[in-house]
Amino acid sequence: MSDFPKVCVTIGASAAVGAAGIQADLKTFTALSCYGAAAVTAIAAQTFAGIQEVEPVSDRMLRAQLDAIAAALPVAAVKVGLCSTAGTVRVISRWLAGLPRVPVVVDPVVADSRGIALQQPETIKAVCEELLPRATVATPNRFEAAALAGMEECLSVEDMEAAARLLSRRHGCAVVVTGGGLSGRTLDVLAAMDGISHFDGPTHPRGKVSGIGCTHAAAVAAGLAKGDDLRDALLNAKLYVGAAILAAPQLPDGRPVLWHGVTVREQVIVDPTTGPVRPD
Repeated sequence: MSDFPKVCVTIGASAAVGAAGIQADLKTFTALSCYGAAAVTAIAAQTFAGIQEVEPVSDRMLRAQLDAIAAALPVAAVKVGLCSTAGTVRVISRWLAGLPRVPVVVDPVVADSRGIALQQPETIKAVCEELLPRATVATPNRFEAAALAGMEECLSVEDMEAAARLLSRRHGCAVVVTGGGLSGRTLDVLAAMDGISHFDGPTHPRGKVSGIGCTHAAAVAAGLAKGDDLRDALLNAKLYVGAAILAAPQLPDGRPVLWHGVTVREQVIVDPTTGPVRPD
């Protein structure tokens, strides 16, 4: 299987309209030349406006899916998204214990981009205690970072840096806090063993686009699977998401939908001062 593409596994919710969750992750893996596999933690009735209802998959069925993947495929990276219960978290962490050298990206889906909580406190506690210590990198948005760090809010670059540092020290993993919608920028702040780094770019004039957080984390996992170091994986993921936003088609109501089939080379020119822009 030496010529087989790198295998990326997404563990998360099935999102009905395909903009987020495992659907977005699988599209991302394919776009970035990886083979995607998926274990479903929950079935979400989700529109472009948000999650309407979630029904968890049983712990037994989740473990069966994970064991089937491990038996059939050489896993090169794992992305963990929505964990609907504390039991879900425990199943995943025990399975990951059997893959000690595989990079893991944890997208702790505990709040949406509006700051609305999506998880119960016991589930958040389990994510912090059992998943984050196993993560290569965690990718919370700034609302999630504030919730995980016990901060009232995360409204500035300084807040993002403080949350990233605290979470990285507390859980022993790199943490990148994504800051879309912050002061007209798409600044991400990484805290790792060697300090703080910023990944900056312009805000894209396309309005609210669903699935950016899921897609970003999946793109990071794809980069790590292919052997990128963490910073290169984060930079390439940011460029890919920027390209997917710029290429977003619009629904009849004018809502843009992230286009995962984009390739960065075809769709954007990367300007060192302004970030990704559409070519003429």
